[in-house]
Amino acid sequence: MGGPQRHRLLQGFPMLPLMRPAVSDESLRGRRSMRRRIDGALEELGVPRVDKEPAWIRLDPHRPLIVGVLPHAQCNPRVEGCGFCTFPHDRYDKGTLRRTVSFVAEQVDAFFADHPEMKARRVDGVYFGGATANLTPPAMLRELGERLTKHLDLGQAEVTLEGVPSLFRSLLDGPFEVLLGMPARHRRISMGVQTFDPTQLARMGRQGFGDRAVVAKVVDKAHKNGMTVSGDFLVNLPHQSREQMLADAREATALGFDQICVYNLVLAEGMGTPWASDPTQLAALPTVADACAHWLALREWLLSNGWVQTTLTNFERADVHASPRRFVYEEYSFTPDRYDGLGFGPHAISTFVDLERRRAIKFVRGKSTLEWKNLDLYFPYAEEDLELLHLTRTLARMKVDRATFASLFGTDLTSRYADAVRAVVDEGLATLDEQALTLTPRGMAYADSVAGLFSWRRVEALRETGGGMHTRDLLQQRMLVDFMG
Repeated sequence: MGGPQRHRLLQGFPMLPLMRPAVSDESLRGRRSMRRRIDGALEELGVPRVDKEPAWIRLDPHRPLIVGVLPHAQCNPRVEGCGFCTFPHDRYDKGTLRRTVSFVAEQVDAFFADHPEMKARRVDGVYFGGATANLTPPAMLRELGERLTKHLDLGQAEVTLEGVPSLFRSLLDGPFEVLLGMPARHRRISMGVQTFDPTQLARMGRQGFGDRAVVAKVVDKAHKNGMTVSGDFLVNLPHQSREQMLADAREATALGFDQICVYNLVLAEGMGTPWASDPTQLAALPTVADACAHWLALREWLLSNGWVQTTLTNFERADVHASPRRFVYEEYSFTPDRYDGLGFGPHAISTFVDLERRRAIKFVRGKSTLEWKNLDLYFPYAEEDLELLHLTRTLARMKVDRATFASLFGTDLTSRYADAVRAVVDEGLATLDEQALTLTPRGMAYADSVAGLFSWRRVEALRETGGGMHTRDLLQQRMLVDFMG
């Protein structure tokens, strides 16, 4: 609890360094080309099917899907990665961006050609995200949408396009209009606002991404077209006072945002980001205890002014939350007992669960393969691992239902994790009753520590077999598109 709270559980157990190369160097020796299928089997391409490793899971055709599409990994702030950003991203280069988006379109077709049975899955949410998804040229974004709709029925899905405010303002046919033309039950946009403070925006190099006036026009445009609007905001920035955090919340409320996501800044010495190497920025950070107090004050203001908290980071207007327009993609991503996740594009995550055998499998794509090969990562979940996936993802919804846990794993949460449950309750981070283990408001601020406590023994055991790769390692991969012509 003394370290920065990074909300790493939002990505889900296990983190990248504990995952394994989808195809190891040992498997590649003496063979032409190996790939890992989505059921976990390892096979050699170009020969009659003889699995080098058997399937790990049985794919359940009745489990619905959420689909994440990362068209590219690029962003274009005036300073490197906005100075603080830990998300995977590359510098903007138009030629590379176009080649990458074309590659992702090929990836979609190749996947469904290999797995036609996935076309029958119900799709409840699609998210075009990543670095700056609306930086994608409109014609190429439209093609990506068409590739998806060729294989999947999106008519009952919530479809989201993420990006910076200014790129939703195009007067002609831009990314916003492409989203408007996609089949969907409901459409929404998500904007990386971060803050309305012009001094902070200049420090981040985001002057061209859109000020308050631009954001207001985008919100109005979206509402006139029947869309809901979400905004990402950062708290506990260097030099940021509590009053400035509250001012951002008041502005977002006044502008009519439907959802806002409040993220605690992740910044500490040695992280590798530009701000993390700047002593003046580090010195201007609040203490962990003060950061918690700021977040609690902001949360209280939001709850008192018409907002409902739906996850650790997401707040939604009460009227929107009570309607079919509520934000469902995030909710479903935190429900691994019901939903599988399918990802396309650089660094996309896919997770498939086999509840009958109490197993699952997770993939994180690299930059250069249509199939999951040696530049990708994967993790086969045994029952203990699946329990931790369920715990960490469910905690993002602020509580773990005891009856659901028992039905999935045949044991009570308090029996399996007695010491951890006792510790978080004694520390005032959670409450326990017959129905659920529920995070307290303070526990929400320290949710990273709660998740780490539940999983630490398994994490220590997995370090010996993990690939040890971090986000920065994936970023250094080169996008290979030579085969596309």
